[in-house]
Amino acid sequence: MIYQHSYFQLDTEAKKIFDENGKELVLTGNAYRMLVFLCANKHASLTKIGEYLDWAKEYTENHLRQYRYKINTIISREVIEYKNGIYSLLGEIKNVDKLSTNGRNTDLLQGDPLKSKMKGMENRMETKFNKLPAIFATVLLLLAFFSWPYAFYTFLRIVTTGVAVYYAYYLFTIKKQDYWFWALVLIAVLLNPFAPIYIGDRSIWRIVDLIVAIFFITLVWKQKKYE
Repeated sequence: MIYQHSYFQLDTEAKKIFDENGKELVLTGNAYRMLVFLCANKHASLTKIGEYLDWAKEYTENHLRQYRYKINTIISREVIEYKNGIYSLLGEIKNVDKLSTNGRNTDLLQGDPLKSKMKGMENRMETKFNKLPAIFATVLLLLAFFSWPYAFYTFLRIVTTGVAVYYAYYLFTIKKQDYWFWALVLIAVLLNPFAPIYIGDRSIWRIVDLIVAIFFITLVWKQKKYE
């Protein structure tokens, strides 16, 4: 199958892709497979694309966001759009019998310094998941079961709120504003040190601390499972 787009040509049998000037581009792995799927379907959700890539693996928006950035960077055009939970191939796509011979050459994209620079910028923009803040906050939350000076609990509120905001921002940047995101917002509001909420009964706070500690550990475990 050969797909013709105004900005690229895709030969699924040869597993090759060319830009609008006929230059062979290097697009491999799941990014290539995602483009093939969208050429055939035009629009698809995370679930549909994930099932096509590998039904046994649970893909996240972070995975597809990286594939989308790679496709758009390699082609040097925004050909994949994400909106309202749907990934779409922009522009007209059609099936053709043979590739256009627009002075095609096989110079690889890596040799283009402009594209290499764009790739470097893309990599720096990626938000990486860091498990250390969650582990640190969890240790403090478990230590809170012992008796400490009041300053320790103030420090605990600052750390826990900061960690919750950090992970909420991470989920926001990967466009995954689900119940995990809103749970982190709730934790930040409940434990914030700037407008503290007073419950009074220490036993209730211990239950809250335990729930938040379990939440952070589960968040780390879940993210590690996806990576």
